[in-house]
Amino acid sequence: MKTSTTPEAPEVNPVIDAFIAASAIAFGLYVSAPSRAALLRATLTRSAKRDRRSRLRERWPAWRARLRRGTAAALSVAAILPFASKAADKPVLVVGDQAYNAQSLFEASGALQDAPYTVEWKQFPAGTPVIEAVNAGALDIGLQGDGPVLFLAAQGAPVKVIGIYRDSPDSVVLLAGPHTQIKTVADLKGKTVAITRGGWSQQLVQAALTSAGLPLDSVKYSYLASVDSAAALQAGKVDATATWEPYVTRLRQAGARTVVTARGLIAAQSYLSTTQKVIDTKRELLGDFVQRYQRAREWSLADSRHIERYADVWAAKSRIDPKLAHQWFSTSRIRYEPLTDSAIAEAQKSVDDFVKTGTLTKRFDVRGLFDTSFNKFTQAAR
Repeated sequence: MKTSTTPEAPEVNPVIDAFIAASAIAFGLYVSAPSRAALLRATLTRSAKRDRRSRLRERWPAWRARLRRGTAAALSVAAILPFASKAADKPVLVVGDQAYNAQSLFEASGALQDAPYTVEWKQFPAGTPVIEAVNAGALDIGLQGDGPVLFLAAQGAPVKVIGIYRDSPDSVVLLAGPHTQIKTVADLKGKTVAITRGGWSQQLVQAALTSAGLPLDSVKYSYLASVDSAAALQAGKVDATATWEPYVTRLRQAGARTVVTARGLIAAQSYLSTTQKVIDTKRELLGDFVQRYQRAREWSLADSRHIERYADVWAAKSRIDPKLAHQWFSTSRIRYEPLTDSAIAEAQKSVDDFVKTGTLTKRFDVRGLFDTSFNKFTQAAR
């Protein structure tokens, strides 16, 4: 085993030895050469020890800081471990969102901070893949417009609606391109209109034509996704499109003109959707999530600063100009609604309209699609 030894003192320098001898004589002492060497070595050894102590004192603040940081880290880990274990034990709710909309809302409002479960967010570009993932069992709950849900339910899929949220009808708009002279719905006759099949876009265009007394085939339809519809209008490839925020604000900034909004024409409802299987296994979690979603929506509308905060979080995630996000959220003012008889009646009207236009082949009763038992959670939130 190795032992710690004191480093040997350096050999005696003749000059220093002479200085010690002269000093001793000056004080009336005689110091022999061996004694002088021993004295010098002892002095140098003490000096070396002092130097080491001095270096230790100089280094101590840095070592002390490292020790403190290490201790703090150890204590933090010790403090976090029980909670990490608890977090690992929490149930998980897999939520399908569109382009960070709901996730940004929850993060801005802090509505999930004390949730007794962990939310695993999944992002989608549109509503149709959200409800398809719900139906496939890949999601516990999804947020999307009414059209995709109604179409899937018409095919007999076991999907369920447990909550409703609604944009302002002024945020769903039929727009004409700046390259056209279209100002009214009547001006659309013979023009090419881009729509998203089965969604608000198709509902609004067809409702607008019917309201103006025009047959549905009085326009040419170009079936495109919302992002492609916006691009086609800007490029002048179509004459008009029906879309929603944030595309409305973008297109208006590019010169598009409003022909008509959804106000008085379509419901523009969106759904919180799940399946009966998930309801049977995670009813309380679903109810808690819907309740927190309602609170988060109410928080966003309670103060203009809250909408700005919400918009900023979304803009950062989406890498979009915050000004555009502020305009969108200020216009859409999305609010949560309980599952009322009137909301269900609006869904039935949408289905009936789809049947009239041939978009759906047969009518079905939508009442079985809605699980109104979840109203107890949102009523408790008020």
